[in-house]
Formats: sequence, C-alpha cells, structure tokens
Amino acid sequence: MSLLGVPLLVGTIVLTVAVTVASVWIGGRLRGPALSQGVRRAALVLLCQVCAVLTVAVVVNDQFEFYATWDDLAGSSTGDAADALVPLTSPGHGFHASTSQRFVPFGQDGVRVVDYDGPRTHIKAPVYVWLPPQYGQPAHRHELFPVIELLPGYPGPVHNWFTMLNITGLLTQEMARGTTRPAILVAPTMQLAPGLDTDCTDIPGGPRAETWAAEDVRDMVTANFRARKDGAGWAAMGYSEGGFCAAKLAVQHPAQFAAAVSLSGYFTPTAQAVTRSPALLKANDLLQVLGKRHPRVSLLVMGTRQDSDTAPDIMRLRQVVRAPTRVFSSILPTGGHNYGIWSSMLPAALKWISSELHDPRRLH
Repeated sequence: MSLLGVPLLVGTIVLTVAVTVASVWIGGRLRGPALSQGVRRAALVLLCQVCAVLTVAVVVNDQFEFYATWDDLAGSSTGDAADALVPLTSPGHGFHASTSQRFVPFGQDGVRVVDYDGPRTHIKAPVYVWLPPQYGQPAHRHELFPVIELLPGYPGPVHNWFTMLNITGLLTQEMARGTTRPAILVAPTMQLAPGLDTDCTDIPGGPRAETWAAEDVRDMVTANFRARKDGAGWAAMGYSEGGFCAAKLAVQHPAQFAAAVSLSGYFTPTAQAVTRSPALLKANDLLQVLGKRHPRVSLLVMGTRQDSDTAPDIMRLRQVVRAPTRVFSSILPTGGHNYGIWSSMLPAALKWISSELHDPRRLH
C-alpha cells in the first residue's frame, strides 16, 4: 500500500474521528472501582492521541514525500530484489550498467536506482538515474549524452524530482517539441545523515556532501553510461536548498559543471552545520565567493516576489557576478515556495540548460 495520496489520508482522519467518538462514548459508561476507571480512561485518551499523531504524520509525509512505501519506511530495498539479479537491458531505454552496479526500477517511467558507495567519501546512499529513450536507439549507439544532476530541497527525498515534479515527463514532452535535446538525469540523495542539514557542504568530521555530489556521483555516471565526461556536458539543477547546491556545484567546480539552475534557491548557507564555523561559512557563501572569483559558468536563477527573500537574493547575486561568469534571472510576480511553482518554472529551465550544454561555443 502506498503511503502517499488521498486514500491513506482520508483513512487516518476517519479512524481518528471514529476512535475519538468511541472513546467519549465508552468513557462515559465505564463502571467499577475508581482506580480501574482512571486507568481505562487514560488508555482511551492515549489511543486518541496516537491516532491524532498518526494523522499529522500522514499529512506531513504526503506533503514532503519522506516515505512513499512501507519498504521506504522500514529502510529496506529501494526496488524489487528480483530485478537486481537480472541484466538491465530494457529495450525501451537501453538501460544497462557497464560495471557491477546493480540498478533496480523505481516507478513506471524508466527511472532506476542504485545504492551507491562513493569511493572518495564512503557515503552509501541511493542515486536515481533516468536515460532518455534515444539512449537505447541504434542511431544513437555511439553518442555521449549530456547529464543534468538534480538536487532536492531539505528536508525531503530526492525522488520528488520524479514524483512531485515529474521531470521525466516534462523533459520527454520538451524533446518531442524539439525545444530540448536528450539528456541523462541523475538525482543523488543529499540527506546523508538523520537530522543533519549539510547545505551540500563537506562537513568536517561529518559527511562530505559536496564531494559526494560533485565527484563520486559524477564518476559513477560516467563509468556506467555513455555520458559526457567534459564539464561542458554537465549541468546541475535544484529547488529550494537544492538551488543553492546546484549553483554551488557549478561555481566551486567549474571544470565539472558548465551551468546550473536555481529554482527558488538562496546563495548564502543557512544550515547550522555550516554557519557555526565562520571559515566554512565564508568558503561556501556564493555571494562572497563570486565577489572574488569569476569562474566560466552560467547560472539561471529563478524565483518569485512573494517568496520571502528570493527576489532580493537574486539581485544581490547579479550585483557581484562578473565575466566570464554569466547569470540569467527570472522573477515571477506571484507564487510561493512549493512544487507547483517549481513545476511551472521547469520547461523554461530545461530549454535553457539544453542551450547551454549544446552551445558549440562551449565545446572544446
């Protein structure tokens, strides 16, 4: 049974109301010694509270998609174990690994996931990969494909890119219209320790989140698939905190990433694990970094005027950027900080990325 959607939500609400009504009715009819009545009434109150907490948990999970299935909640395999034992040679997507990595299906649109152990960081976490239909077609069998690395907000799972935002469907539509070209999508898990927000930063004594996203994940993709290895063939894109992460990957690693898109992101770290160290904060504050260094990368920063400090942050970024760094911006007049507004931004973002990764002037 899915842990997301209306059926479970309605079911828990009905259960909570029913248990509350039943508890009131039963509590008024208890008989026996006072101590026995008190214990039973306390048990009824506790049961009502458990149901209320369960309802709140379902509502929060439905909003942020922390857990999609019971397997997710239990921390078990991210796919069907049987699928991990067979060669991954889906004719529709040409999905196969050239190393021993075991990719298993996620969802119904060709996304696969692997529990990857990064050799540099020793971080072991799920990484999701989607190959465009052209990848498996004979006419493209020798082609190296560009890659878009997708970063999530915090908290929340990275697979929201494929569920809440349906990026594979959007990219497929844009390819059919001829507005974008085929690209591999890779989405690494960035919530790497329970309750720890890293802002995609290498935390001293903690997870090396930046190295994981910039190097380990990148090497896994190029080792397993026909992906371009040159920096001009890679871009990063993220929403909310993921927007900061995407911009940071491009700014801090211009040899590995040509472009980045920030959807309602920010440019100065906010995670306590980073801000409590003045040196770490300074090294990862993109407004300070870009005030001193000007890497040859392109940034598209998108936001809305109603979304807190998004618009002022974009203006501050534009003020510090100097050539050869390029920044493009889009500020919508209305819209909040949610998946609906990010979905509306995605078509333009995908077109922009495609033009950046396929611009002959950027190829060497």
